[in-house]
Amino acid sequence: MPDPNHFMSVTTDPTDAELLDRMASGDSEALALVFRRHHGTVYRFSRQMLGSTEAAEDVTQDVFVALAKSAGRFNPAVASLSTYLYGITRHLVLQRCKRSRARVEVSIDAMAAEDAGAFATSSDPIDTISRAQATRQLRSAILRLPVHYREVVVLCELNGLSYEEAAAIAGCPVGTVRSRLSRARQMLIERCRTLLAEDRAESSRLRLLENEQATASLAEARLCRAKVGEQKAEPAGMKRWLIPTKNNC
Repeated sequence: MPDPNHFMSVTTDPTDAELLDRMASGDSEALALVFRRHHGTVYRFSRQMLGSTEAAEDVTQDVFVALAKSAGRFNPAVASLSTYLYGITRHLVLQRCKRSRARVEVSIDAMAAEDAGAFATSSDPIDTISRAQATRQLRSAILRLPVHYREVVVLCELNGLSYEEAAAIAGCPVGTVRSRLSRARQMLIERCRTLLAEDRAESSRLRLLENEQATASLAEARLCRAKVGEQKAEPAGMKRWLIPTKNNC
């Protein structure tokens, strides 16, 4: 008996190169497919570089608008679409940094909310908080790196790209990626040590403040008890004077 599946047409997902060819011909469905396939990579890189979810959303939209306009120039023999998109994203991120005259658009709280799920599996709440704080400090340190150091950390450490891939995206030799990454790691270590020292100092200050507040509250409570005792004693003394006697009639 013939296999019924033998006569079924085998469908395969179109390759990135095929989708870009269709985009170059004005196929909007192809653009939608490319967006669904790659927007996560573009958004994540933008957010990690800029530290702002809002800025990352703007950049992601601009990247795919630029891709739609330049689809005909994409050459799969030169680079993958992922690398090509990283290059467009990097260009727009650097433009945004230069326009704002700031190295980073920091919104750590919004990013911390996205990271919260990564620590939800721990059964120890103290461990969960400690890990979340450490991640927050590391993200803060990364966002404050100069942009040429930050990008190699984001590409290689956070997104797992090879030195060769990072070099192709950054437009520099592999050796430059290696040296920048080494320097960036040292800067991160120094920055995290500083943040840890600041956190410890802040914790000590808060404990001292709590002790002072507790001492003040205790003193206030004792004073209140003393006043209550005086108020209770005073009416009794007055009643003794109000009782008619031969001396005070």
